[in-house]
Amino acid sequence: MTPQQLLEHLFALPTRELDAFALSTVVLSLLHHEGESAQLMKGTLADRPHHWVIWQEWLVDFRYPGIGAPEAGIRPVGECSLYRGERSEVVPIPKVLLPTFCGGDHAHFDHLAARRES
Repeated sequence: MTPQQLLEHLFALPTRELDAFALSTVVLSLLHHEGESAQLMKGTLADRPHHWVIWQEWLVDFRYPGIGAPEAGIRPVGECSLYRGERSEVVPIPKVLLPTFCGGDHAHFDHLAARRES
């Protein structure tokens, strides 16, 4: 999958209202279903709680402050020095259920998140 193909998949889903964690979970799920290796990250961005995805040499984050265009949400990891975090475990959302999840019906998906928060 290319960054452009990832964007096309995301544009086909109603992701506008998703927060950083939910949108990163969708990104991870899309990549997983295409056989790509990716990792959900949990930590801080500029000292604020945040989630993002590491995919190959890319950092994928469509919820960082000041993003000007969707294409800017996929950046080389080396250009993202303000991110601090660690791996977070989450089960990918089944492809057929992604539209429902993106539509805001998260209650049925809470069991998919392997929460390690205290």
